[in-house]
Amino acid sequence: MSAITRSWALLGAAIVCELFGTTFIKLSNGFTEPAFVVGVAISYLASFSLFSFALKRLPLGLSYGVWGGIGTIGTAVIGALVFGEPVTVLMGLGIALIIAGVAFMNAGTDTEA
Repeated sequence: MSAITRSWALLGAAIVCELFGTTFIKLSNGFTEPAFVVGVAISYLASFSLFSFALKRLPLGLSYGVWGGIGTIGTAVIGALVFGEPVTVLMGLGIALIIAGVAFMNAGTDTEA
């Protein structure tokens, strides 16, 4: 596995940890459920650590765009599937625009640097 591939895998793992952390925030009930508060802390510590390792080889702007974009889309999906939150047409449009924005950023970035 190349260094770039490993960096993308680290970024993916950072995103997964961030999604767990965000979900634990919701489940913590305003930080009143200690087990979920611990889950938030561990998840975000892991997420930021993995993100920092990914940035050794990946460009910051693209990496943060992917992390933020997939995190936003992922939390919307988790909100709908786990918590029954509504998904509207405007939300779908927003998700499409996020995907397009990250694709444009990727097209304009040299990740082999």
